[in-house]
Amino acid sequence: MMQRLWKAWDQFWFSPQNLMGVALMRIVLCGTMFLSYLVRQWKMEYYSDLSWIPRSMALEAMGDLYRPLFLWSFWPDSLMSSMHILLVVLLGLLALGIGGRWIMWMAWILDMGFIQRNFAVNFGADIIAALFLFYLSFTQSCERLSVLNLFNNKKEFRQSDFISSMMIRMIQVQISVIYVYTGWEKLKGASWWDGTALWSVMANPQMTTMNFEFLRNIPWVIPLVAYMTILFEIYFPAMIVSKKMRLSWLVMGALFHLGIAIFIGLWNFAFVMVSTYFLFIDPIELRLKIVSKWENLRKGFRF
Repeated sequence: MMQRLWKAWDQFWFSPQNLMGVALMRIVLCGTMFLSYLVRQWKMEYYSDLSWIPRSMALEAMGDLYRPLFLWSFWPDSLMSSMHILLVVLLGLLALGIGGRWIMWMAWILDMGFIQRNFAVNFGADIIAALFLFYLSFTQSCERLSVLNLFNNKKEFRQSDFISSMMIRMIQVQISVIYVYTGWEKLKGASWWDGTALWSVMANPQMTTMNFEFLRNIPWVIPLVAYMTILFEIYFPAMIVSKKMRLSWLVMGALFHLGIAIFIGLWNFAFVMVSTYFLFIDPIELRLKIVSKWENLRKGFRF
């Protein structure tokens, strides 16, 4: 029994995997970070002494739980703009599949430097994106879906090595932990129990992209969406393990984040979270399902 358990454990963490999923995640994650940071290139004053946090207080402004031993922003403030341009370029190259682990490690170090330089101006999407970029930097994410493959006519691709396999599993575990933790944290709030938590957001015009006053006429929608959110997050690990429920739960999560992006404007957060979904989908199995459903649809239209 112990041998079987050890073999199952070893196979779960280190067995070779298809690299198509991690390549899709790389494109979405690095592409989202590239566009987001490209816009911030014109706001470099947030990362200098011109902001409300001077360099000498950058670490002190962070909470005790997040405070590192040293500042990753090793460059002087005079080079902030140049280093940020380098970060944007590296993320753009990675989105195209140009580079590898070393390039992604460089991008992650630069990203952490800017996050720690002024932690107060970062959003949750920035922190989570940096976390997933760290895991991704240990994988062979540029093996598939790289523009370089268009020039070398590469037709056969390797499967993941044991480090890539381990980090793919780590990302899967991490996104599951994030969902479960946020779901249980919501249960600590009375507004989530009485179903009014979402209304505090929808009724605030500064946080939404449209007017939700019409929901006063159908108030049952608000608690229903709140309870569905909690159930989705708490039961995410259990449903993602089930082969029958996995795809349905991923579709539900994609629609959930799409709604957040459309109605609250958190597009970066939505793409960062959904980028991990590709790691739960077997590309070969997904392709077979799409082809089979397409064939069934064609047969249904035949006379």
